[in-house]
Amino acid sequence: MKNLYVVMGGLGKALLWTSLIPSLCEKDEVEKISVMSPWPWLFEKHNQIEGHEPLLDFRYFPQLEIYDKIIYHEPYLSDYLKEKDQHMLDNWADAYGIERVSPSPRLDPPVVGDDCFELSEKCDKPYYVIQFTGGMMREGMHQLCPRDYRPDLVEKLNAKIKSKFPNLNCVCFRHEYEPKPSGTITFKSKIESGVLGILPLIVKSEFVVCIDSALMHFAACVKDKPTFVLWNTNQTTPSRIGYDFQENILCDTELCIDTSADEVFDIIELALK
Repeated sequence: MKNLYVVMGGLGKALLWTSLIPSLCEKDEVEKISVMSPWPWLFEKHNQIEGHEPLLDFRYFPQLEIYDKIIYHEPYLSDYLKEKDQHMLDNWADAYGIERVSPSPRLDPPVVGDDCFELSEKCDKPYYVIQFTGGMMREGMHQLCPRDYRPDLVEKLNAKIKSKFPNLNCVCFRHEYEPKPSGTITFKSKIESGVLGILPLIVKSEFVVCIDSALMHFAACVKDKPTFVLWNTNQTTPSRIGYDFQENILCDTELCIDTSADEVFDIIELALK
């Protein structure tokens, strides 16, 4: 059975979806499946992906006739919206008719050369990685949402971490037009696929601090990487789109990130002992 699976939405969501690839191959009785998504470089080198189709508009494309079925299920356009304790991966699995699996994204990226990304300055000491902004997916742009960003939290948290661990640098996963926390090194992707360069940086990092964002899903690909994720349960929860093997820090206020720097730091310090 030669099926094409359509995966829409953000980068992190697509990365989470990779958890289902082995089960979909088993269901279709094939070694590899094909995918249509906005992220070709996320799938093209995956060893269980046969091919990637570019995201097309809604008209007739005869080249798609090679597929027996084109399968598209969108959790955000389903009963997932009402099932507040259902994980997005379970919603996909139920719709595809396969057994539910634990979230375990896997990335088989191409070799990302140094010409694809850069750091704003040389990082010659151990470091941790942070991301405190999330993409809004407006016209393909990663736009800053004021509810997503707390400059005071980032500044206070970094100050506390550097006070306790003075030999640690901080690499910030951010866009140029987003606020830059003081004393941080910016990771900059020169081309779209250059974002994959964050993965080897995560591998070598001491730990990761982020919100529900692409960095959370990248960190989930790295076995046993200490990762601290800040959530607002009024918006979403780790039981819906996160990972139980990461350290999930919850709040439920009107601000997206309204956890104190002291609380976050105490959890990090305890986990790293």
